[in-house]
Amino acid sequence: MPGKDPNFGALFTSVQKELEGPVETNIKGEVPEWLTGSLLRNGPGKFEVGEDKYKHWFDGLALMHKFSFRGGRVYYQNRFLRSDAYKKACKYNKIILCEFGTLGIPDPCRNIFERFATRFVPLNITDNNLINFFRVGDDVYTSTETFNPRRINVEDLSSDPKKMNLLYTMGLATASAHAQKDRDGVTYNIGTTYIGGSAYKIIKFTPGKTDDPSKSAETVCTIPARSLTRPSYYHSFGMTDNYFVFLEQTLYCNVSKLAMSAIFKLPVRQCLEFEPEDESIFHVIEKKTGQVTSVSYRTVALFGMHVVNSYEEDGHIVFDLCCFEDDSVLDKFYLQYLRDGDENGERVFPKPELRRFVLPLNVDSSTPKGVNLVTLPYSEATAMLRQDGSVFLDYEVVSEVGIDMPRINSERFSGRKYRYAYGCANMVAGEFMNQITKVDLKTTKCKSWHEDSCYPSEPIFIERPGAVDEDDGVVLTTVINTEKMQSFLLLLDASSFEEIGRAEIPEDIQYPMTFHGEYVE
Repeated sequence: MPGKDPNFGALFTSVQKELEGPVETNIKGEVPEWLTGSLLRNGPGKFEVGEDKYKHWFDGLALMHKFSFRGGRVYYQNRFLRSDAYKKACKYNKIILCEFGTLGIPDPCRNIFERFATRFVPLNITDNNLINFFRVGDDVYTSTETFNPRRINVEDLSSDPKKMNLLYTMGLATASAHAQKDRDGVTYNIGTTYIGGSAYKIIKFTPGKTDDPSKSAETVCTIPARSLTRPSYYHSFGMTDNYFVFLEQTLYCNVSKLAMSAIFKLPVRQCLEFEPEDESIFHVIEKKTGQVTSVSYRTVALFGMHVVNSYEEDGHIVFDLCCFEDDSVLDKFYLQYLRDGDENGERVFPKPELRRFVLPLNVDSSTPKGVNLVTLPYSEATAMLRQDGSVFLDYEVVSEVGIDMPRINSERFSGRKYRYAYGCANMVAGEFMNQITKVDLKTTKCKSWHEDSCYPSEPIFIERPGAVDEDDGVVLTTVINTEKMQSFLLLLDASSFEEIGRAEIPEDIQYPMTFHGEYVE
């Protein structure tokens, strides 16, 4: 039966202390000596503050991790992000700032007016950046889905006392956790503004302009939301060599509820509303001009957090997305469910699906209606112009195994045609993600790594120096064995998908589940 691991709840327990410095891991097998950088991982590390408890997996205080490679050896260290959420929680021994599934309390440091205002306006939005990292130039920033990225020192994982404030500089109340660095060194992201009605802004950070990139950030384009009071929830976006692709899916954030959340005691999760009868909308934006193309691309209702990749070919944009039928997976990540299961002690998780959408770019008044506009010979996805002028997209499933937390050979193939994707998957339908899978998008066939009682994280591909083939390199993933209560960094040959080595963290060091990461030289 899915979800019957008796030790599964141990994946979601607090780390009691930070490491004072790097510790050497125990190597089994081999670690290629050409690996000379560091793997950064980010995720929740503390789920209790005093007598207060966070309720959702997305809420725990951010704990950063670093695996450093030196001459075939691997060293591990960790450190809590010194966010305002962390510092205030430690100071007052209470949860102060609101998280995705947990309400905070009015900040004791605010004056009477500010504390009253927080009951009507969510002033205590978190800066607990536990989801990801992104780069602006050579600097590394932590991110979540709010407006306060914070720079870190990669050497010792210390936190910059200052942080970006995209609300003040760009008017953004939220921002994607997956900013993307283009080949010219410019970093792009997308965020939502509620000022004057909801809209989405694509913004760019040009490195070197100011010490705080948010102060010199520029708006590339603004896309009005279909509903001024219910913008779409999103976690990532697509970017090709010449276009941005933004999916306005059918999970909405009710801004009216959010504004009154403190009064009605509603965390962010309870302000999200899925509409199964609506259609999702793809917006295509020219990168150079910021012009939103006139074609409205639509598809079925869906929920997806992670864009795998997108690219252009022969007058089309190919857009690959890890999808769920609806947003119910978010409720499976409440900590009570993760630790205890349902009333029968069981846990059942939705299975993701890797879907490919193909958007024809050359659509005008002469385009025939009701016929498939996709001419790529290898794709079974379709696109049909409808009487109302919109183009309806029917996806194809391009992997025999459903994956999420996807990564690719991004150094050479981000935004360009590619063949291989790597992600987490469940070995049996209904299980939590317990295997790492390589997808051949040309054949839909898969290779997987799995060990009993082991739970891997997002796999990260590192290309071998001088590589020619797309999959010439290694895949790195951190793994927790709940039976042995041991954690290790797994190294797989990306081509054969066979294990080449692992770096075991000392048994007295606790390592929790993480979300996303970045490899830095």
